[in-house]
Amino acid sequence: MSPVESVPIAVLGRVDDYVELLYDDIPEKIKGSALILQLARNPDNLIELARNEALLSALSRVLREEWKRSIELSTNIVYTFFCFSTYIEFHSVIIQYKIGSLCMDVIDYELKRYDQWKEKVEGKKQVFLPDNKNELPKSRIPEPKRRPKSGTWAVADVNIQKTRSVVSSYHEELCNASDEFLSKNDEEQMKRKLKTLSKRQEQLLRVAFYMLLNIADNVKVEEKMHKKDVVGLLIGAMERHSNIDLLILIVSFLQKLSIFVENKNAMASKSIIEKLAPLLNSPNADLINVTLKLLFNLTFDTKLRNKMVKVNLLPKFVQFTSDDKHINLAMKILYHLSLDDRVKFMFTQSDCVKLLTDMLLLNVNSEVNCESGPGTTDVLLALCVNLAWCDRAAQQMAAEGRLRELLARAFRHRNAMLMKLVRNLSHHVQIKPLFVEFVGDIADAVTSGNASEEFVIECLGTLSNILTVNNNIDIYAVVERYNLIACILKLLDGANQCDAELVLEAVVAAGALAADERSATALAARAGGALVAALRQRQADDEHVLQTVFAFRQLLSHPRAANHLVSSTEAPAYLIDLMQDKNAEIRKMCDSCLDIISQMQNDWAARIKVERFRCHNGQWLSVVETLGAEGNTGGGAGAGDAPDDLPPYLSAEYLTTHRLATTSSDSQISLNDDSDSFSGEVDFNRANSRSTQDGQSDELLGLSDSGISGKTSEDEFQFTKGIHLFA
Repeated sequence: MSPVESVPIAVLGRVDDYVELLYDDIPEKIKGSALILQLARNPDNLIELARNEALLSALSRVLREEWKRSIELSTNIVYTFFCFSTYIEFHSVIIQYKIGSLCMDVIDYELKRYDQWKEKVEGKKQVFLPDNKNELPKSRIPEPKRRPKSGTWAVADVNIQKTRSVVSSYHEELCNASDEFLSKNDEEQMKRKLKTLSKRQEQLLRVAFYMLLNIADNVKVEEKMHKKDVVGLLIGAMERHSNIDLLILIVSFLQKLSIFVENKNAMASKSIIEKLAPLLNSPNADLINVTLKLLFNLTFDTKLRNKMVKVNLLPKFVQFTSDDKHINLAMKILYHLSLDDRVKFMFTQSDCVKLLTDMLLLNVNSEVNCESGPGTTDVLLALCVNLAWCDRAAQQMAAEGRLRELLARAFRHRNAMLMKLVRNLSHHVQIKPLFVEFVGDIADAVTSGNASEEFVIECLGTLSNILTVNNNIDIYAVVERYNLIACILKLLDGANQCDAELVLEAVVAAGALAADERSATALAARAGGALVAALRQRQADDEHVLQTVFAFRQLLSHPRAANHLVSSTEAPAYLIDLMQDKNAEIRKMCDSCLDIISQMQNDWAARIKVERFRCHNGQWLSVVETLGAEGNTGGGAGAGDAPDDLPPYLSAEYLTTHRLATTSSDSQISLNDDSDSFSGEVDFNRANSRSTQDGQSDELLGLSDSGISGKTSEDEFQFTKGIHLFA
C-alpha cells in the first residue's frame, strides 16, 4: 500500500499542522493521517513521532471514534501504528494506547460487515450486525485542548456534527440498500462496488493483522489476544482466497499461535484442517510452504493427524515429496502421520513406499542436500524405519532387490539408522528367507569389532531376528564359524562396561541361539554363568530380566543344557526369587522355567514346592504365625506348648514325609503328588471344627480349639481343599 496520490510530500517539521487536520472533517482527517503515515514509513522519523504525545493521542482518538465511517482513514492510522510495531522498542507505544485491542474490534466488525454485504448482494438473508450497544467505548485517553483556527468552540462542535451527518460512503450505500433496490437496479454495479470495498477492506485487514503479529512477540500480549479469540478472527478471514498476500499473512500468524496448546485447541474447534486443505491446491509456492509449516505444527496432535488423513491429505503430502521446495516439510508431516499403525497401511495403497525407498537409496549418506535444507535424508530414513513395521510396507521395501541395496549401503557407510531399517524388516516372517544369504555378513559385522556400538546393536538385533524360527539356517554352524559365544561373553562381561542396550541385545541373541540344541549346550557350558552375573548386575531393568529368563527357558528345553544350567549355576535360585516379581510377564516366564526344573531329578524340586507354597499361601501362613505367637504369649494350653513345635515355615523335609489328610479317603492329596495345583477357597471355620481324630492336623498347625472358633460339623472339614498350594 502507498499513500494517497493527491497528498503532498510530508515534512517532519509540520507535524503539528497535520495533527490539526485530525480535528476537521473526514476528508481532512484522511489527508492528515496520510501525511503522518508518510512520516512514519521513514524509520528515521519514528523516534521523533513516538515522543509526540499529542500526535499519538489524536491518532488513537480518531481511530476509536471514526473507524466505522471510513476504511481509508482507519487503514492510514493502523498502518502508522504498524510502522511502530516493526521495532520492538516502540511496542510500548502501541500497548499504552491499546491499539491492539482496538484493531481486533475493528477486524471483528469488518468481517461481520463484509458478510452482510455479501449476503445482500447474493440476495440471501441479512446477517446480524452489531448495534450501537456493542460499539467500542470512547477513548479515555486525555486529549490536549486545541482552539479552532477560527470561530468559537461551540461553532466548531456544530460543524463537526454537521459533517458527521452529511458523510456517506460505499459502506452506507450497501448496508442501506434494500432487497427491492437490488432486484430493480443493476446488480452488476453492486457487485463491482462490493469488489472495490472488499479490496479496501483487505488492505485494512492485512495491515491490522500484521501489526498484531508483530506485537504478539510479547507472550502476555498474545495471551490477551487469545482471550479475545484472535484465532477465530484469523480463520474467519481465511475465506478471502483471492488475496494471496493476506492468506500468507493469516496462515503465518496461525503458525506462530499454534505452538501454544490453547490456540491449537481453538483451531481444532473451528475445523482448521478443512479450511487449510484447499490452500494446498494454490499455485503460489509461498502459500503452500507456510500452510505446510502450520500443518506440521498441528501434526503433534493425534486427533488433528487423524483429521488430515480423513480429509485425504496423505496423497497430497506424498505428492510434495517430489518438489524440492516442500520436500522437507512434507517428509516431516509424513513421519508424524506414520506413527499411527492404521496410517502405515494407507501408505501401501499406492507406490509411495517404493518411491520413498528408491529416494532413500539415492540420497543416503549423500553430501548434497536439497534446497529445503539439511536433514531431509534423516527424516526420510526415520519415515522408512516407521513404515518398516507394517508387514505389507516391509514387503514392498524388500521387493525387487531393494533389500540387497539397503544392506549394501548400510555396510558400506556403517549407517546405524539404515541398519535399524533393515532390522525392522527382519521382524516379518515373509521376509526372513531373504536374509539367509546375508547371515555371514551380519555375523561378521558383530564379531569383527571395527564398527560403532550403535551399528553392532542393530546388527545383533537383526541376527537374532533372522535366527528365530528360520529352518533354513544351521545356527550351530554360524556360531562356530563366527565364534558368536565368545562375542556374547565379551559383551556380558561387566568389566568391559558395554552400553546397556548392547548388553540387552547380547542376552536376546543368547536366547535366539539357544533354540538350537547344540548351540544351547555350548552356550550353557560357556555363558550360563555370565548370564547369571549380568542378571545380578541389571536386576532393576525389567526388560533385561525378562530376556534373561527367556534365555534360561530356551536352555532348559534341551536336557544337556538344562542339567548344566541347574547344576553349575545359580539360575534356579534367581528364578525362585523372581516368582514374586511385580512384572506379570516375568512371573509367567519364571513359572514356566520352574515347572521344568521341578520335573528334573535334582535337589531343587523340593525347594521349589516349598517356595511355591510360601508364595501362594503367604497370607495364610502369616495368620498362622500371628495366632501361634498370641497363643504362646497368652499361656494357653494348646498344641503350641508341645516340646516338638514346628518352625514358622514348614521345612522341605517335613513336607516330603507327611500328609495333610482329609476325612474322605478318595480326596487324600499329598504334597509329593504330581499335581501342581489345588482348587478351592480357605475356610478357617471348617478347619477348626475337627474332632479328636484330627488332632494330628491340629498339632501340625500349632493351634488349639480356642485359637479360632467354629461350630460346623466334622464331616464338613476339607482342609487341604481350602488352600492354594500351587499356581
